Amino acid sequence: MKRCLRSVAGQVNASFEHLIADGASVDDTLAIVNHFSRHYPLHLVCSAPDAGLYQAWNRALEQARGKWILFLGSDDFLVSNGILNSVSQAIEVNTSLHHKRFLFGDTISTGMSPDWSCYQPNVWIHHLRGVTEFPSSVFINSLLFQQGHRFDESYRICADHKFFAEHDFFSNAIYLPMHIISFQQGGISSNASFERIHYMERRRMLAELKRSRPWFTEWYYWLRSHQLRPSSARVLIF
Repeated sequence: MKRCLRSVAGQVNASFEHLIADGASVDDTLAIVNHFSRHYPLHLVCSAPDAGLYQAWNRALEQARGKWILFLGSDDFLVSNGILNSVSQAIEVNTSLHHKRFLFGDTISTGMSPDWSCYQPNVWIHHLRGVTEFPSSVFINSLLFQQGHRFDESYRICADHKFFAEHDFFSNAIYLPMHIISFQQGGISSNASFERIHYMERRRMLAELKRSRPWFTEWYYWLRSHQLRPSSARVLIF
């Protein structure tokens, strides 16, 4: 978590607010947040039990005031001190970006060679999987939330995928050619132990959105979800 907060606190030439929704942590999370709040605009939205990640996100959204919203997990971090300034400048140069629902860049996975760990949305993979599935370097236009849209809290893993699908990501997003977030492998969305939950939530989402995917990818993900695998195992607005 400290690495995440340091990466935000170190942003230069950028106007932003950093909101944190804590799920009633019993470790030193609150002490860490209190320490960093003395040095930059960090605000603890709440520290209370929640029903999962997406309830925490929705709680933070109630107090969000920025135009663009980026969600950071506690193990995520911004890859450079100038990334928010770079995104802001890109928006200033191209005013048409103000009307887009999403702006996205590359995501880097920690613990791997940069040449092999860069992720970005891919429309062909989207069609094969039936869902918009990728790591989190996406700035969401706050107008969507002002209109009352929220993440579906009945999902444990795939509510963000559903949100992007509902708002037609690939028709309403602009790619920014820059690395934005680095994420830590092993979280719930990338942990093989949760493959079955992933599969069931994807199936449910496709049914709710009345979408389908090719039979061979459905078969592939069904097989993955039935393999025996060993167990293992914040919001930024500007």
